[in-house]
Amino acid sequence: LYGKPSLSADRGPVLMPGENISVTCSSAHIPFDRFSLAKEGELSLPQHQSGEHPANFSLGPVDLNVSGSYRCYGWYNRSPYLWSFPSNALELVVTDSINRDYTMQNLIRMAVAGLVLVALLAIVVENWHSHKALNKEASADMAEPSWSHQMCQPGWTFAQTPSVCK
Repeated sequence: LYGKPSLSADRGPVLMPGENISVTCSSAHIPFDRFSLAKEGELSLPQHQSGEHPANFSLGPVDLNVSGSYRCYGWYNRSPYLWSFPSNALELVVTDSINRDYTMQNLIRMAVAGLVLVALLAIVVENWHSHKALNKEASADMAEPSWSHQMCQPGWTFAQTPSVCK
């Protein structure tokens, strides 16, 4: 077997659905004339690239099925059954756009909920103060002079009811 080639990507390993990525398989010491890219755990035939050194494999637009571990192999056209050792694994992760970080949206929701809570608290405090003022006004009205029927004098008079008639 031949030495192992190297595998690299033109961008980071985390991708969003619909993005394109290109992976490069190369060998610095052995000038393979063919390269193959295989996804670990899949029974499908690997992609082949011939005549280029290094070989570029285009993956994309990607979907969730592209996620996984990839390795590449180098070989010669004249001996197609003798491949190199596999390259180091390149792990690609395609994240679903539904699984985004909602921190900012949650902070906005919490701020709106806080404002609603403050508004409701202001309404409750205003209601409490207005009831308190009405009760104070009502008790003040009770102490003011009123029409009363006095037992000592016949008829109605405008005065405070005396505690004792003389």
